[in-house]
Amino acid sequence: MLCFSACTAADSDVMPDGMTSGTACDEARSHSDLAWIQSKVFSASCTFSGCHLGAAANAGHLSLEPGQARSQLINMVSTSDTAWMRVVPGNAANSYLLVAVGSQPGPSPADGIMPLGNPKLCVEKRDAIRRWIEAGAPP
Repeated sequence: MLCFSACTAADSDVMPDGMTSGTACDEARSHSDLAWIQSKVFSASCTFSGCHLGAAANAGHLSLEPGQARSQLINMVSTSDTAWMRVVPGNAANSYLLVAVGSQPGPSPADGIMPLGNPKLCVEKRDAIRRWIEAGAPP
C-alpha cells in the first residue's frame, strides 16, 4: 500500500526545478530536535493508515506516532535489513533511518525510499534527522 501525505504548497519539499522550498524545509536548517522532526517529518509524512500509524500491523512494524517514535527507533533492529539498527544514537552512518529516507548509502529499502509514494524529503529535513541522530537522538 502506498502512503500519501496531505501537504500544502507552503510545506512542499521540491519545486519543479529541483530546488527545495517551503517553510518546513526552511525551518529544518535550524532544527535537530525530536519534537520538530516528529511534527514536521514523521507526523506530516509518515503517520498514515497503512504506513507508520498504530501497532505492529504497520509498515516495517514501526509506529512513528508522537510518544512512540523514539522508542520504536532507538537501538531497534530494522525489519527491512536485520544487519542494521533503525537509529544508533550518535552514529548516523550506521542508522538505517537515514538509508530509508535516501540520505546515505546502504541496502536499498525493499519498498523504496520513504516516504513511499511521495517525493523524497528535502535535504534540509534529512539533515535535521542526521543532526538529531549525531547528537545522541535525545528525547
